[in-house]
Amino acid sequence: MNNLYLAMNGWREILARVFEGFHGEDNISPDWLVNPATRRRLKLDRYYPEIGIAIRFVGLTAKGQRRRSDWEVLEDEQRDQTRDELCRLHGVALARIDPTQDPVKQMDNLLRILARASRQMAQGDREEAEKARWMPRLAEARSRAAELRSRVARAPEQMMANLAESWRDREAGLASTLQASTRPVPSPSGPGLENLSLHQRVRHERYGEGIITGLQGDGEEATVTILFDAEQERTFLVALVRDKLEAVPR
Repeated sequence: MNNLYLAMNGWREILARVFEGFHGEDNISPDWLVNPATRRRLKLDRYYPEIGIAIRFVGLTAKGQRRRSDWEVLEDEQRDQTRDELCRLHGVALARIDPTQDPVKQMDNLLRILARASRQMAQGDREEAEKARWMPRLAEARSRAAELRSRVARAPEQMMANLAESWRDREAGLASTLQASTRPVPSPSGPGLENLSLHQRVRHERYGEGIITGLQGDGEEATVTILFDAEQERTFLVALVRDKLEAVPR
């Protein structure tokens, strides 16, 4: 498993946590994102239309890909500049993230984009009701990003590996949810989401003791994220893990 694969999965997990609760669209080409020179649409890797934030991953090279010519590099740079300008004109804050580079610096860039989106919303012409709805949630997203940035800075390689592992657990959990939806769900016998709380210390029958760092969703889609004492962080579906957890007395 190569480092780029791990880095991309780590960043997918970061985005999932930072933008928890926001509607996101993958690999989208909005109607307004058209290169005027070629009349072709440009792509965004991730777009959050409610808050005017977009993500574009850069620095990615397919394995075995030939070296690009100077002309091709120039064309890419021109497309990037056009994408940046069109996003700016349409009030979208675009974060360009390079998964191959220092994750702390990339997190700093993401924090700047979140701050810019907050300013644009505060100073924009949206209705006050919309601002009242989205600005507090943007502030929460900034807090989550700042907290993640702090944890990544302490041990970048280990934390990104943990985040990549959490993303794989998240994907496995979603797959399990889809499978479970096709058959009757047994009545839960262990603690439900209402019995779990942030910063609570718990013990998993396989991974040992840890601290709950995240609670998301509800019902059968509820998830719990636990940072185990071995510095490994994992995300589980509550419906599947409830029988494997027990609270640890303080």
